[in-house]
Amino acid sequence: MSVSWQRTRTVGRTELRRRWRTLRDNPSQLLGIALMVLFLLPAVGVIVGGAYFAGSALTGAVSTPIRFARQVAVGIWLATAVFGGIRGYTSLLDPDNRDGLLTTISHGQLLAGLFAAEATVLGTPTVIVLALAAIAFAVGSGSLAAAPVVFVAATLLAATGFATGVGVALLVKNGGVRSRLLYRLRTVAFVAGFLAYFAVLFSNSTSDVLGPLIGVLTPTPIGWVGEAALLAAGVDASPGRAGGGLVVVAGGLVVGAPVLTRLAGWLWYADGLETTKSTATPTDATGGRVLSWLPQPIAGVVAVDWTRARRAPISLSYAIYPAFILVTPIMETVQTGSVAGSFPVLVAFCGAWITGALFTLNVVGNEGAVLPATVLSPDPARALVGGHLVAGALLGLPATTLAVVALGIAGPQSLASVATLTVGTVVLAGCAGPIATGIGAAFPRHEAVSVSRSRKAIIPSTFAFVIYSLIVSIVALPLLLTHTGVITHLVADTLGVSPVVFGGVGIAITAVLGVAFGLFSFLYARRTVEGYRME
Repeated sequence: MSVSWQRTRTVGRTELRRRWRTLRDNPSQLLGIALMVLFLLPAVGVIVGGAYFAGSALTGAVSTPIRFARQVAVGIWLATAVFGGIRGYTSLLDPDNRDGLLTTISHGQLLAGLFAAEATVLGTPTVIVLALAAIAFAVGSGSLAAAPVVFVAATLLAATGFATGVGVALLVKNGGVRSRLLYRLRTVAFVAGFLAYFAVLFSNSTSDVLGPLIGVLTPTPIGWVGEAALLAAGVDASPGRAGGGLVVVAGGLVVGAPVLTRLAGWLWYADGLETTKSTATPTDATGGRVLSWLPQPIAGVVAVDWTRARRAPISLSYAIYPAFILVTPIMETVQTGSVAGSFPVLVAFCGAWITGALFTLNVVGNEGAVLPATVLSPDPARALVGGHLVAGALLGLPATTLAVVALGIAGPQSLASVATLTVGTVVLAGCAGPIATGIGAAFPRHEAVSVSRSRKAIIPSTFAFVIYSLIVSIVALPLLLTHTGVITHLVADTLGVSPVVFGGVGIAITAVLGVAFGLFSFLYARRTVEGYRME
C-alpha cells in the first residue's frame, strides 16, 4: 500500500485530535506544557538575538568565522537529534490503537501520519523560530539574501537531526523487542543515562563532554552546511563545501525515509518476547527470608509493593518531586568540593517526605483491581495499612538516615548536632508514613492517570499530595529551624542555649506534632479500610 498525502493528512489529524483530548482531560499536563512554553520564551529571544549579533560580527574582524559557522550547524543537528531520540523512544513510536491502525493502513502510512502530526505540533514553532533567527542574521549581516539561505540550511539540519534521533530510537526499541537481555536492562540504561545527564549538568562539564563530539562532526558535511550562511552574508567560504553539505543533508532525508519505514515495520510487526509463567512460590510472594520476621499478611503487602515498584518504577515518579530542592545544594557541593551546613537538613526533610509518600499516600487506591479481595481478607486494615507503612519505612528510613549521617559528618556541623539531626530525621521519617495513610484514605485515587504520553499509572491524588506536603512541612519545621546554622548561633549568642539542647527542643516539638498527626491519620486510615464498601 503506497503512502498518499490524503491518508497521511487523515492520520495526522486524528493523532492531533487524540493528543488534544488527552491534554484537555489532564489539566495538570496542560499546565505543565504552558509553563514549559513560558520557560522557553526567553530561550527564543536568546536564539534570535544571538543570530543578530552573529550576523553583526561578520561585518567586523572575526578571526575564525568558518569554524564558528560549522559549530553552529553541528549544534543545531545535535540538539534536534537528541530531541528526536527522546520523542521517538518515549512517545512518538507508540501510538494509541497501533494494532488496529495497522490492519487498515500500512506501517509506512502510519509513520508518515505520525510525522505529519509531529511536524504540526513541534515543527511549526521550530520553523517560526528558525525564520526569525534567519531574518535577524540577515539584518545583522546587512545582506537580506542571507535570510532564505540560513532558513533553508537550518531547517534541513533540524529535520535531518530529528529523523536521525528517531532512527536511533527505532534501533534501540527493535533491540528491546528481540533481546530479553536488552529488555531487562532498559531500566538500568535509563537510570544510568539519567544519572550521567545530571552528573554532567551539576559538574558544569557540558562543553567537555560535547566538545569532542562537535569536533568530530565539524569537518563533516553537517558542518559544511554552516558555510552556506557565510557565503550568503558575503564572507569568504567554500562554495563547494557549502553546496555539498546541503546536498548531503537533503539527500539524508530522502535516503532516511525508507530506512525509517523499514525499521518501524520491524518494530510494529514484531512478535515481541514471549512471557514465561511465574514460578513464584508462596515464600517468594511474602518476601522470603528478608521479611520472615514480619507477620505473614503484612509481609505479603510489603512484597507486593516492592514487586510493583520494581516492575513499574514510573508509578513512584511522584515521589522524586521534593528531590528537586536538592539540585542547588548538589551543584554547590560538586563545584566547591565541600558540603554546606544546610544540605543535611534538606536531605532529612526530603528523605522523610519520600519515605512517607512512597506507598502510603494512596493506601486504598494502590490496590487497583485486587481491592475487593484485599478488603474481604481477615483483618484487612492491619495488613493493608501496616504493610504499606513497613514497605516505605524499610526502604526510606535507612537510606535517609545514612545520607544525613554521611553529609553531616562531611559538613561543618559538630558531631553533637549531627547526632541530634539524625535522631530527629528518624522521628520525622517514622511519623511521615502514618501521616500519609489517613490523607491517602481520605483522598484516594482508583483510576490510572497519564504520567507520560504513553504510560499510565495509579498515583496519589493532587489533594492528597498537597495536604500531605503541607502537614509534613509543619511537622518538620521545628526540627529544620533548630538545626539551621544561622538560627542555632543566634539562639546560642542571645539566650546562651547550647546547640544540642536547642536541637533537642526541636526534636521534641517535631515528635509531638508528628505523633499527634500520625496517630489521628493512622486511625482514620484503619477505620476507612475496615468500613470500606464496594459500590
